[in-house]
Formats: sequence, C-alpha cells, structure tokens
Amino acid sequence: MAKKRQNHPLPPCPATPNCVRTSHDFKAGMEKVFEKLTHIFEDEAHSFKVIDPKRIEIHAVYRIPIFHFKDDVDVIIEESGSKTTVYIRSASRLGAYDLGVNRRRVKRILRKLNSKISD
Repeated sequence: MAKKRQNHPLPPCPATPNCVRTSHDFKAGMEKVFEKLTHIFEDEAHSFKVIDPKRIEIHAVYRIPIFHFKDDVDVIIEESGSKTTVYIRSASRLGAYDLGVNRRRVKRILRKLNSKISD
C-alpha cells in the first residue's frame, strides 16, 4: 500500500519498534486529500491541529484507551502534478514497544483515506 521515500520530510523513527513512517500517493487534488484526512482525524483522534496550512502539515494526538498513553501522528501533504503524496509518521511517546499499534493505525488511516477519496 505505501511506498518508502528517501526524501521523506518527517523525522526518521528511532531504532525502537514503536514508530512507523511511510508515504502514499493518491490520484486526487491536495484539497480533497486534506478534507478527507481531517474527517478521519475528527472521527478518530483525541485532538488534531493544522500546523502549517500552506504546506498542509497536521499533528494529531491519539490516546490509547486502557492506559491513556498518547501517540503522535504527523502528516505532511504535498502535491506534484496529478498526484498528491501523504507523508505520515506515527510514534508512541513512551516505551519502546507498541504491540504494532502505530503500524496498524497508519495502515487504517491510509486505507480509510483511499476509500473516502474513491467515493
């Protein structure tokens, strides 16, 4: 589903398995991708804010229900020609292991985004 890029604008993940960073291209305009992504964050995230509306940089916070740990999700959306690239990074704030939560979250966000764009 996602392609890794060497020019990824988000910080690399640490050597621990509690972080995932990837990107995915969509055949849709940046405005549509941004709109659909904000709907996903409104439904799922504890909170989110648009950091830079020109570059379209978003920061969302997810809270793990049982332990109330917080995870950070950062997204940068860039448009190039007929494609829009979503760069995404999800990382736990505490601990070295997340039992795959961040990886599943990123896959779910990208799958939902793809589905919403296809509608």
